[in-house]
Amino acid sequence: MTNTTELASEAPPKQKVARLSAEKALPASGVETLVKIIKGYVVASQGGQSQTNYKDVASATTLSPAFVNSNNSFLAESGIITSPKYGFYLPSEEAVRYAREAAWDEEKAKSHLRKLVSQCWYGQVATQTLSLRSTLTKDDFKRSLAIKCGATEGDSNALDRLMDFIIYTELVVETERGLLTKGNLDEAQTVTGQQAESEHFDKSIASLPAPQLSADKAASVSLVLHVHIKNLSDLTDENAEVVRKWAAKLGCGQIQLDSDSQ
Repeated sequence: MTNTTELASEAPPKQKVARLSAEKALPASGVETLVKIIKGYVVASQGGQSQTNYKDVASATTLSPAFVNSNNSFLAESGIITSPKYGFYLPSEEAVRYAREAAWDEEKAKSHLRKLVSQCWYGQVATQTLSLRSTLTKDDFKRSLAIKCGATEGDSNALDRLMDFIIYTELVVETERGLLTKGNLDEAQTVTGQQAESEHFDKSIASLPAPQLSADKAASVSLVLHVHIKNLSDLTDENAEVVRKWAAKLGCGQIQLDSDSQ
C-alpha cells in the first residue's frame, strides 16, 4: 500500500506560471522611494557631472541596490535618467534642478519633474484624458493607463504607484472626494505648443519645391532665402538643419545661412 508521503514525493513540481508584462516600464517602488532614488542619482553623479551605477546610488540613499536597480527602466523611460553606457547612468538636467531646489522648496521644485512627466506617455494620457473631462475617477484613469501601456491585472499595484507619482508631480491633482482633476498643465501645454509649431515649420519648408537646375549652372547659384519666424522657439538647430537640407537640393557646393533681425 502506497502512503500519502510517497504520492506527494512522486507529484511533479509546480510550474511557475508565466505572465505577460506591460509594454512600458512601470515603477517598482512607491513615490517616497522614487524621490530618494532620483535625488540619489544627482548626489552620486556629483550633480550630473560623472556617470554612476545603481550600487553607488544605493550607498548614497541607504536603499537596497535591488530597489534602485528595479526602478532604472522606469526612470530612464521617463527621461529622468539616461544611460550613456551599459550599467551606468546620468540624471537629466531637469532631475538635477529638481534635486537641488527640493532642499529649499520641494513644491516649487516639482515643476522640473512635471516638465519631464508631461512629455512621457503616461503624462500625455493624463493631459489628454483630462482635457475631455473635468474630473476622473482613479479607476478610470488606471484603466486608461493600463490600455496605453498594455498592462495586465498583475500590473495593478505598479499602476497604482504610477498614479501616485503623477499626482506627486502635481500634473494631476486629487480632490478631497478622491477624484482626479487637472493640475498644473503649463509645462504640458508649452511642450505641446512648441512641438506643433516645430512640426508646422518642418512641413512648410519640406513642402517647398526644389528648383531643377543644370549641373553647369548649379555651381554659380546664389541663394537668398527669407524665412519669417513668428515664434522665437522655432529658432532651433533642428529647424536650421531642415532649411540647410532643402537648400542643399540646389546642388550648391557650400550652403551658408545668414540671418538678420529687425
